[in-house]
Amino acid sequence: MRHSNRNAGYLLRANLKQNLKFSLIWLVILIMMIASGAGKLEAAFAGGASSSKEIVKMLRAPGMAAMFGAMPKVDTYNTAIVFAGVMVVFMIILQALWVMPLMIRNTRGQEESGLLEMVRARNVGRTAAITAASLELLIDSAIMGILYFVSLAAVNMGGTDLYGDFLFSLGMVIANLLFGAIALLFAQLTNNTRTANMLSYMVLTAAYLVRLVTDIQHQNLTWLSPIGWFEKANFYTDNNVWALGLALLVSILLAASATMIARNRDLGAGIIAERTGRAKAAGWLRSIPALLWRTERGLFAGWLIGAVVFGGVMGSVLGGVGDILKTNPLYRKILDVGQINAANQTMVLSFLGMYLGIFVALAVTAGVQVAFRLKRDDNLGYLSVIHAEKPTRTTISVSYYCFGLLAGVFVLSAGLLALFFTGNTVLSHPLPLKYLGRLFAASVPAVISFIALGIALVGLWPRLSSLFWLYMGAGLIVQIFRGLFDLPKHAGNFTPFGWIANVPVENVDQTWLIVMVVSAIVLFVLGIAGYRRQDLSL
Repeated sequence: MRHSNRNAGYLLRANLKQNLKFSLIWLVILIMMIASGAGKLEAAFAGGASSSKEIVKMLRAPGMAAMFGAMPKVDTYNTAIVFAGVMVVFMIILQALWVMPLMIRNTRGQEESGLLEMVRARNVGRTAAITAASLELLIDSAIMGILYFVSLAAVNMGGTDLYGDFLFSLGMVIANLLFGAIALLFAQLTNNTRTANMLSYMVLTAAYLVRLVTDIQHQNLTWLSPIGWFEKANFYTDNNVWALGLALLVSILLAASATMIARNRDLGAGIIAERTGRAKAAGWLRSIPALLWRTERGLFAGWLIGAVVFGGVMGSVLGGVGDILKTNPLYRKILDVGQINAANQTMVLSFLGMYLGIFVALAVTAGVQVAFRLKRDDNLGYLSVIHAEKPTRTTISVSYYCFGLLAGVFVLSAGLLALFFTGNTVLSHPLPLKYLGRLFAASVPAVISFIALGIALVGLWPRLSSLFWLYMGAGLIVQIFRGLFDLPKHAGNFTPFGWIANVPVENVDQTWLIVMVVSAIVLFVLGIAGYRRQDLSL
């Protein structure tokens, strides 16, 4: 074992140095979310019993439970209990988006680039790379957990104690280890980063959807989701350490399995065999768009299927949202049937507006992933052969960029159609089609402008393109939590998420619509012009 891990420490130090900026950015985001969330909820509960009851009532609505998780069933709610009910699921997803690509990059990514082959030619063990990645995951997670604990102790929410803060922080550390271990395993099972990332995100999405469905209808089955294990820990109430023990045990088993595979497989190989291609490529693959379709169709199909499933699941909870007012005796006494139905429709539209930001983010992620392939394929030398042939740099960049834009629009369309029509099947008073038109009129320009920004970064400043995710993530977080944390009305206007915040209750503002369209065109052109001036393999 020691022989297989020799010089893992050298790789660990190299990884920590290489990933320092990436991890620091994520740590800052996560700590800000924890500290601001705890602080804002503490301030909201300090407003009195009426405000705290309204917060709890809102969070127990089916639509909110679908997004953030089911609130624990207790007689009296305090800040700490509500904080855990809101933040557990959301923070686990954010953390997974940090550690999963990090683990794949440190293992399968190094093999794919040829770096690990050169390193292994020296006195480096077969499992040194995966051991170094695992140790980095442990170190980063421990630092994150300590900062969580210090932040929560400093805020000192109502109903909390040091043990509760410690257990919450420990739970988030174990969540990091669990999803990091999942990514490590897929990095060993597959032979390329693309498939490893896709399978890792599919597991994360499946875990979220299973939790979503069971939290609303059958909370006893939430144990079927890995994310549900941390919900069942019931932080600040039962403090169920057995749920955390289960997650830690699974993490260890997954990491051990990944290490065993790494010890026995060949360098560059994977356990999951890929289909052998044709001996001679088809003639239609001679064009750049056709080649992109051939290489990205699996990712594109995965995003489409995921958008349809996610839209269907989210649409299925709209019926419960629309019936909230009908089940409230006070509203039934004050309002007549017509007023109740109108108020129900307004509430459903408000939830659709909240969901719209998530579907825009999903579509943008799908499209920007394709656009960013230009930078990655260039770095790996894949485009050197293509540049030596007839296609110009403009043709190559436009092909990548247009495919990314189309992927984003199609993923958005699939998700919104599934959301709207599934929702109409469960609503007692289906929504008119004009609201679907409002959703598309606002979200398509938003998606295109977001992707165009990513395109401009790839063309002009490829080394800074990772900042795009920080910009989009900050905009989505502010927009989702703006009302809950009592942020200013226009707090989210630094991204297109804020520009479409009132849709579909209202039409998108024409000024913002023009801004999105014009900015998308300008950024798209800048991305093309910037790539033409780049040297190869930036």
